Amino acid sequence: MTGYPLDRVHREVAFLGRHVHWTLAETLALDHAQRRRWVKEITDQLAAEEP
Repeated sequence: MTGYPLDRVHREVAFLGRHVHWTLAETLALDHAQRRRWVKEITDQLAAEEP
């Protein structure tokens, strides 16, 4: 059985830290589904802002 890839966790944590200024502890307190949902929401909003 394989777990969630560690490199993806690092990317998600870095992304959320950069865009919403959450700490490592705050970001890691989210479960996988919550973290992915926040990443998607922010990504969608950033894409909507592009000219």
